[in-house]
Amino acid sequence: MLEPIPGLEFHEAIHRYRLDNQWLARSVTGVVGHDMPAKTRERIDATKHEWEPRGLTCHSALEAHLLGCEQPDPGDYAEWINPLLAHGLWKDAEVLAVEYRLCDKRKSLAGSFDFLLRTARGSVVLGDLKTVGSANGAKARKPATEQLGAYAAMLIDHHPMLTIDKCVTFVVGPGVARVIPQDPSECISAWLDCWDRYQLSQPDF
Repeated sequence: MLEPIPGLEFHEAIHRYRLDNQWLARSVTGVVGHDMPAKTRERIDATKHEWEPRGLTCHSALEAHLLGCEQPDPGDYAEWINPLLAHGLWKDAEVLAVEYRLCDKRKSLAGSFDFLLRTARGSVVLGDLKTVGSANGAKARKPATEQLGAYAAMLIDHHPMLTIDKCVTFVVGPGVARVIPQDPSECISAWLDCWDRYQLSQPDF
């Protein structure tokens, strides 16, 4: 398992990060979503009561599964959790990190990825879990390219001896689990473009 980054804290109640007792200004998800259309943001906010408990429950189930802990109550989300945990990606894999916190001090930026594995074939896989409300939504869900690129870039900074072979967006819906693989260099390039756009959108003072 990767050692935590010294001095990095996550305050879940306010969803903010501190490094060496200093608040970091931004999160990966905030940067990636900075140019989201207003209507899309409104729709996300309006459906938070649906996706937030689903996401939290599925993430908790995956974390417990990878760490070998007792499974929490699936509640209303067994249809999501069953295909998630049954997927072959986890079989005989070595868990390197789960819900791992990362930061980039120069950018005053932090974020957390969901899992880092060494598969049975020896490939190191960095992954982000996404939940959707329907099977059709799982088929249509786009990969978390920029997010994964941010995590990959920060992993390289903090763990330069680690080689990431594949980035994956793991999408789970009722009765379906879908893995979208991508090359890490493609994800990092997309993240750097996203960061440039974000900087251009910020006021000069």
